[in-house]
Amino acid sequence: MKKFTIGKNKVSFLSEKDKISGNLFLPKNYSQEKTYEAIVVVTPASGIKEQTAGIYAEKLASKGFITLAFDHRTYGESEGLPRGMENAPMKVEDIKNAISFIKTIPGVKGEISLLGICSGSGYSLQAAMFDGRVKRIAIVSAFIDFIDYGLSGATQYANELSGDKYNQFAQQMKMASDARQAYFETGEVKQCWGIPPRSENLGEFWGRAADYYLNPKRGGQYPTYSNMRATISLDTRYFFNPTEHMDLLKNKPFLIIVGEESMSFQISQIAYDKALGKKELVIVKKATHFDLYDQDEYVDQAIEKLTSFYK
Repeated sequence: MKKFTIGKNKVSFLSEKDKISGNLFLPKNYSQEKTYEAIVVVTPASGIKEQTAGIYAEKLASKGFITLAFDHRTYGESEGLPRGMENAPMKVEDIKNAISFIKTIPGVKGEISLLGICSGSGYSLQAAMFDGRVKRIAIVSAFIDFIDYGLSGATQYANELSGDKYNQFAQQMKMASDARQAYFETGEVKQCWGIPPRSENLGEFWGRAADYYLNPKRGGQYPTYSNMRATISLDTRYFFNPTEHMDLLKNKPFLIIVGEESMSFQISQIAYDKALGKKELVIVKKATHFDLYDQDEYVDQAIEKLTSFYK
């Protein structure tokens, strides 16, 4: 069996025959003879393990947990084609395989907890609903209802669309289906923005997204990150809405953390209202969506709440 060291360990595991690259964090008091709560941390859409998921995983490990952040298939250092596939069911399977992997680490207790960030919240919720190994789940800056998002008129493709929200949705589905046909016939992978440049002038949210993902001092500093997405995956992303079945989480403690000034505030409130059982909504004062990605002033507040929740 591989020997792990305290702190960050480079690891890999398989998800449907593709190799997944991850960073496993062990707490400073780690011993194979002890037992620890384990948390799988799920990245935002197009995010990689070194960005916000890695920040949360490392900080939570410092609180005594065993944590795992990983690159989904087709992203970062993980295998998988076509690159940049924002495929919701595929990502849920990756989470389940990450759970399988972390359960093999010596010292991990029987059941696993999840932490989803941004779109990773929706994927994590779906995994938690249909995986009996998940004990509890927390989400931060959540995006969950991707159907509503695709109809919102506020997507990163808004400058390329016209008409009412239904026409705009149909145009995006045509983008996806045209890309799918091209990939089938020629192998060409058409790409579109995952995070558009600030110059696209799409409003405050996307400006803040660019300031995180494209900023070389923040999420843009990692060479394995790309802000492009496979256009073919627009349809596989938009049909996904776990909020339709929030009642399935009734027996699993559920924590939502969201910034007071975040675009995701309303989304989080809807998920909270629909959930049954033990649940809590924590609002971080003055924080925006992306403040909770890497700004210690806000992230550390989230970490303190997550620590008490997972323990």
